[in-house]
Amino acid sequence: MTTAPTHTELEDLTWTEFADRAPAVPYWLLVTGSTEQHGPHLPLGADTLVVERLARLASAEHGAVILGSVRTGVLHAFQDWPGSQRVPAAVLTEQVTAMARTAVPYSNRLLILNGHDENHEPLLVAARSLVERHGTDVVVVEWAQLVSDVIREVSDSTSESHGGEGLTSVFLHWYPERVRTGRIAAGTRPSGDLTRDDLHVSKRAHHVVRFSPEDVPTGVLGDPRAATAEKGKAVAEALVARVDALVKERGWL
Repeated sequence: MTTAPTHTELEDLTWTEFADRAPAVPYWLLVTGSTEQHGPHLPLGADTLVVERLARLASAEHGAVILGSVRTGVLHAFQDWPGSQRVPAAVLTEQVTAMARTAVPYSNRLLILNGHDENHEPLLVAARSLVERHGTDVVVVEWAQLVSDVIREVSDSTSESHGGEGLTSVFLHWYPERVRTGRIAAGTRPSGDLTRDDLHVSKRAHHVVRFSPEDVPTGVLGDPRAATAEKGKAVAEALVARVDALVKERGWL
């Protein structure tokens, strides 16, 4: 019987195991997410959980090592909901930069898998710093953007902004036990056209907004009622395939 390959996380290694393994690591993974509401049906750590699963699959397939997960990110839009945690952008940038330095003496290739859109700008600042200071070959990926076309293709709803059909479908495939299926309900449709923060919008301008529970009663922007594990499987498989294609495009394998 063939044993499936397992992923490797830095925190699980001893220092001697790390010293033996590090020179042969093709690239390194770092996960960033958030702790924020995603409706009454998904956990506060939803953003992190998606990219953690993706990182583990990539690690197992490619022999990459996961440097760790940053579970609290930059949070503006949904900061007023119970349970939210947030850090300043500069804190996220410095933490990611510090964690990434582990890879510098070795392959010095870093793939940052991000689950939360508000982290993106601080992560680019961190990436530029790593390039300038250490010559790191670094790529920042926001998972939903990498497969936004697939999410649109499989969705029955026409809006996907926060806690909607796409994310809920991925959870039904990867983490069905974490979905409160009895709490799935229609959310609020994002307003605007060019300023609408929505994966179904192809052209947009960025409007900074801070939502209130009165404006978005369920916390959901979109409609998760049509979510299925089958749709989530299609999105997840495309996501894994595109990460594989990405690291090969960079010449890391």
